[in-house]
Amino acid sequence: MSNNESLKTKAAWDMETTKQFIQACLDQVAKQQRNGTILTKKGWKDALSQFNKKTGKQYDKIQLKNKWDNLKKEWSAWYKLFGKKTGLGWDYTKHTVDAPNEWWERK
Repeated sequence: MSNNESLKTKAAWDMETTKQFIQACLDQVAKQQRNGTILTKKGWKDALSQFNKKTGKQYDKIQLKNKWDNLKKEWSAWYKLFGKKTGLGWDYTKHTVDAPNEWWERK
């Protein structure tokens, strides 16, 4: 393990930090700094800079890329369950899916 790795801060992803990360990525997508489904090298550099400036964190690209990958997995699972379903809502207080009991029983 290198000195830099032993000094790296463990990433802590609360709701606000995640929101800032997503916004930094969306800003890069809007600037066409995406290559397929991933940001370009410049896109990552600029997203990292924007994210660290807005949050006061000192995360590195690996930490942001790990979060990107985890969010992608979560989105895929969510989409598989709910993506094409109608009649579902979102409970903003509980941060959960709002669905009729019959729907939950089928799942």
